[in-house]
Amino acid sequence: MSGRARMLASLSVLVLGLVLLAPANGVLSLGQEKDGAEAQGKKDNNITVTGCLQKGSSDEAYTIAAPNGTSYQLTGGKVALKDHVGHKVTITGKPAKAEGGASPEGRLEVTNLKVVSTTCS
Repeated sequence: MSGRARMLASLSVLVLGLVLLAPANGVLSLGQEKDGAEAQGKKDNNITVTGCLQKGSSDEAYTIAAPNGTSYQLTGGKVALKDHVGHKVTITGKPAKAEGGASPEGRLEVTNLKVVSTTCS
């Protein structure tokens, strides 16, 4: 076997080893959020979003937009959302159940709210 062939074989073994070990080390993590806005709490279906809390179209309707542009309609009987309209907040919640056959996509049932800033700027 020539020196070049031996070097190529060694390099192939090294690359194969890295490919096989990468998932075990988390190097090739697929499906991670790019901006980190929703990456927390995936094991228990929690979603965390930081953004400006806005009033919705009805008295109990609120929305928040993540930095990546994803917007969520919020529900939260346990958390006083109305007190934080216009604040930059971090919301943690679970995907809300669909109402009247509507899709639950884009709806969060808020379980926790943390004020980041009293302004949205």
